[in-house]
Amino acid sequence: MLDNSIIDVDLHWKSFVEKGDHFSFSSIYNSYVDNLYSYGVSLGFRRDLCKDAIQDTFFKLYIHRVKLAHVKNTTAYIFKSFKNRLIDLSQKKMNEESLVAVTESFTVDVTVLDHLINSEKAEMLKRKVSSLLEGLTANQREVVYLKYMIGLEHKEIASILNIQEESARKLLYRTMEKLRQQASDDDLSEAMTLFSLILMLQRFL
Repeated sequence: MLDNSIIDVDLHWKSFVEKGDHFSFSSIYNSYVDNLYSYGVSLGFRRDLCKDAIQDTFFKLYIHRVKLAHVKNTTAYIFKSFKNRLIDLSQKKMNEESLVAVTESFTVDVTVLDHLINSEKAEMLKRKVSSLLEGLTANQREVVYLKYMIGLEHKEIASILNIQEESARKLLYRTMEKLRQQASDDDLSEAMTLFSLILMLQRFL
C-alpha cells in the first residue's frame, strides 16, 4: 500500500507543483518509490532498469513541474509515467519482439519465499500461489496487483492500463470471480496474503 494517504499526497503535489517545495517533492518520492519498484519488477523488467526508470520519472517531474498543473490524479499519473519510461528504456536495450514478450508477462517471482520459510512449507505455498496466478492472464494479474497490493482506485487503474474505468471495474470483478472458482475462501485469502508478502520482499531481495 502507498505510504501516505491520498490526501497527503495531493497536498504535497499541490505544494510541489505550485511552489517547487523540496520537502513536498521528497515526500512524494518516498510515498511511491517502493511500490513503483515492485510494480516494475512484477512487470518483468530488470531491477536495475526499474531503478533507472524511477530516477528518470522523478527527474522529469522535477524539471517539468510548472507544466503539471493539469494533473488531477497524482497516483495514476506517476504510475503511468513510470511504466512508459520503463518501456522507453527497454526499447533501447532489446528488439521489438523481446519488448512485447516483457510487457505482456506480468508475473511474480514466488521463489523469494525460500528466503522466508523452510523448504517444505515454501514448496507447498509456492505451488498454491503459482497455480492461482498461472490461471490468470497478464492483465488480470496486473489489475489484482494494482488494486489489492497498491490500493489504487478503479479510475487510477484504468488510466495506467489505458482502458475505461468501467472496463477496469469489470476486469477486476471477473478476475476475482475466476480466482474464487479456482480456490476455496481460505486458500484465496492465504494466497492473497502471500502475494502481498512476495511483492513486498521483491523490493529488498
